[in-house]
Formats: sequence, C-alpha cells, structure tokens
Amino acid sequence: MNLKHVMIVLKKELKDSFRDKKSVLTNILLPLILIPLMYYFMNMGIKSMTSQAEEDLTIGVISNDINTANEFVKQNIIGEDNINIVNVTQSEVNQKLENGDISCALLFSDDFFEKLNNDENVEVELKYNSLKNSSSLGMQRLNSKIMALNQILATSKLQSMNISPDILNLITPTTNDISKELNDGKTSNDMLTMIIPMYLVIVIVTAGIPLAVDIIAGERERNTFEALFSTKADRLSILVGKYLSILIFSVIAVIMSFIGLILGIVLNPEMFSTAGADMSLTTMLQALNMPIGAMLLILLASITLAAAFAGIQIAISTMAKTVKEAQTYLSYLTFPAMILGFSTMFMGAMDINRYMSFIPVFNTIAAIKMVLSGIIDYYFLTITVVVNVLFIVVVLIFIVNLFKKEKTIIK
Repeated sequence: MNLKHVMIVLKKELKDSFRDKKSVLTNILLPLILIPLMYYFMNMGIKSMTSQAEEDLTIGVISNDINTANEFVKQNIIGEDNINIVNVTQSEVNQKLENGDISCALLFSDDFFEKLNNDENVEVELKYNSLKNSSSLGMQRLNSKIMALNQILATSKLQSMNISPDILNLITPTTNDISKELNDGKTSNDMLTMIIPMYLVIVIVTAGIPLAVDIIAGERERNTFEALFSTKADRLSILVGKYLSILIFSVIAVIMSFIGLILGIVLNPEMFSTAGADMSLTTMLQALNMPIGAMLLILLASITLAAAFAGIQIAISTMAKTVKEAQTYLSYLTFPAMILGFSTMFMGAMDINRYMSFIPVFNTIAAIKMVLSGIIDYYFLTITVVVNVLFIVVVLIFIVNLFKKEKTIIK
C-alpha cells in the first residue's frame, strides 16, 4: 500500500462526492432543515389534537329526561370547563360520532336519576369513536371527570352517614424514584434517551450509502472502475482511499444529522417534555455533561461502528453488478439498525446488561443510552469499542480478500 496513492484516491473521491450537489443536499444540508421541520409539524399535529379535546370538546347527551340530564351534566360533570352540549337521539348518535359533529356521547338509562336519588349503583354509557383521536382524547377527559364525580358523591354520602371519607383511602401510596440518588442527583429525560441513541445509530449505519453506491457500482457502470487498476496505484491503495472517503462522508453526515436533531429539540422543547423533566437546551447540556473519558469512548464507539459499516457498504457495492442492484442491497442495511434500535427504545438504562456490549450495533445504541441516562460503566463502554474494532477487522479482511478476486472486480 502506498500512502501517496491512497491520498490521491481519497482526494479524488471526496472531490467527486462534494461536487455532486444531490449527495451534499440530501445527506448534509437537508438534515439541518428537514429534521427541525419534521418535529415542528409533529408538534403542531399534537397541539391540534390536544386543543380539539380540551378547547373544542362537544358532547352529546341521550336521555328520556333531557332537561334533567343536561342540568346534571352541566353542574356535576362539566363544571366551569368549556365543553359544549348537544342533545342527540339514540338513532343518530353513531352518525354524529362518525361525522365528527360530537366527540363523544353520554347515554343515561331510563331509571338513572331515580336510582341515583335512591343511592343505588347506576351506569352511564360513554360512546366514542376510537378511529378519531379527538374522540378518544375527549372520552378520556370525560371519563376522568365522571370518576372524580363518583369520588365526590361517595364522600358526600359517607359524610351524611357521619362516616369519615378517609375510609375510602385507607392506603395512600407514595412514589419515590431513586434514580436521582443513584445518579448523584442527576436526572435524565426519557424522550432524550429514547430517541437520540436509535436515531444516531441508524444515521451511522446508512449515512455512507449514497457515496458507496457511486464509488464502485457507479464507476463500474461508467466503465472507469477497471481502468483504476491499470494505474500505478495498487489494489490496496485504491481500496483504502475509497474506504476512507466513505468513512469521512459518513462522519460528516452523522454530525450534520445530529445538529439537525438538536435544532429540532431546541425549537420544539414541549414535544420532548416528560412527566419527570422538561426538555430544554439547559436539560440537554446537563444530560451531555458527562466525564471526558465516557465522552471519548462514546465517540470512539460511534466512529468505529461507522468505520465497520463503511466497509460493509464497499463490499456490497463491489459485489453488485449495477447501481440499481447496489441500491437495492444497501437499502437492507437499515433493517438491522432499526430492529436493534427499536429493541432498546423502551428499555431502561439499568435494564442493559454487560453481556450486551458484545453485540455489534446494539452495544453502541445501549452505550449511548446509558451515558445519556447518567450511568457511566467504563467496562461496558470499553468492551463496546473493542468489539467494534474487531468488527472493523473482520470487515476489512473480507473486503481486502474481495478486492483480490478478479471475478469480483471485473464483471
């Protein structure tokens, strides 16, 4: 291998890749625009659904004594909330729910008020349309109000019998989350630790695909690939130059995608808020406030994973006969990343065991998740880097042997 020849190939490939405006636009510039826009429109959709359930809620009331039912609903269920009441009949309620004229409906039985006055158990049917989000959210809101009313009525009845309402709450549960104590007072945001690791690894695995498709399969279609081997550069120098160009392009694409993700979170903080913590730039900086050693190991794990998949992408592009074939094969790389990513999405940081550090791809996602949660396990991080390096070695041995075969190079 000649370093001078490697640099010539590397410069040539990088110039070609950055000269291709489509690749630069789709892999470097678009993430900065599309990711914040994606979260913006998702946030707008969530706000729209929430406002329909909270501000524009219209309910139907069905009863044989409609005046009494309306008064009961206004005084005991709605209260001062801005909820509209529409009187509907049994025959038309389904149609109104389907059309969205009402979000949900309360169906009172014929003897509802008589039984209620006699302190007997009564039921009220809550009809809704689960195919409409606004109807489902409205049902949940109305159901919670009915449950609160039930508590009030029960308390009132006990007081009239000179019985303390405390009898309804003999056991009062209290919650105590020890994660803050275990992490030296640090808290983590669930949405942050759920999204960022999976997103980053998917980008790492797929970022170099556009360049990998063109770098070998594309050159083969243009009849320039075989011509490279007639130059002074040996096969290993050509391979290393092309490999490094994919790796550099992948790293740049990952960095730009990460910046786009950060912008999306910062511009739409309420979308990432959880019950335990509010998402903000300060929260993110606190979460990223990790030891230098852990930060370096996470960086190494990410880079080594990108290096391994850069080799896999070259191997697939080399074995493919056409650009279309290479695109088809390389598109399947997203599946293992997505499967392993989703497998950790709802996994708690302390649910991750040390043996998982030996599973490529999964180990990097898990390592990022742990560090963002404030759990610093240097054994896990070190093994993750070592496994990824071994992964690179195996991939490089494979592609070097692949480049030595004439039937693979010349097709």
